[in-house]
Amino acid sequence: MKQKTTTEPPTEKKEEKNDFAQELENLQKSLVDAQEDSRRAMADYQNLMRRTQEERLRMVKLAGRSVIEGLIAPFEHLYLAKAQLKDPGLDMVYQQFLQALQNEGLEVVDPLGKEFDPHFMEVVSKEPTDDEKQIGKVLKVVKRGYKLNGEVIEHAKVVVGE
Repeated sequence: MKQKTTTEPPTEKKEEKNDFAQELENLQKSLVDAQEDSRRAMADYQNLMRRTQEERLRMVKLAGRSVIEGLIAPFEHLYLAKAQLKDPGLDMVYQQFLQALQNEGLEVVDPLGKEFDPHFMEVVSKEPTDDEKQIGKVLKVVKRGYKLNGEVIEHAKVVVGE
């Protein structure tokens, strides 16, 4: 009796199966790489959007700051005039001006009687004092200081007790 032989050797099927397995593995790796690239690109895009938004806000604040800084000198003159003249109309205009500046983030730093703080104040003079409690404290304010959105834009000029 003759035995039947197959025309295809069994190793060929194994090779074909290995080729498919290798191809599947390569495709899975490509998919993982593409997903990772996509995640990186999305993170880069989100970072770019955040940086752009921060830059835009910084530019708006910078533009606002220059306008506010230009208004401080006339505001100070109005404050001095109000203190000298005691006019109710002038008081009203001063209060409206102050409110408008505060709405834009301006804060007046008036350190009279407080402990000297170099972050907000600049010493223009020192005066001797007999009161031990007044040493290192602000005795007089020569010129008020200003903060804009929490950042000092003009230091208060003060006289400190020694």
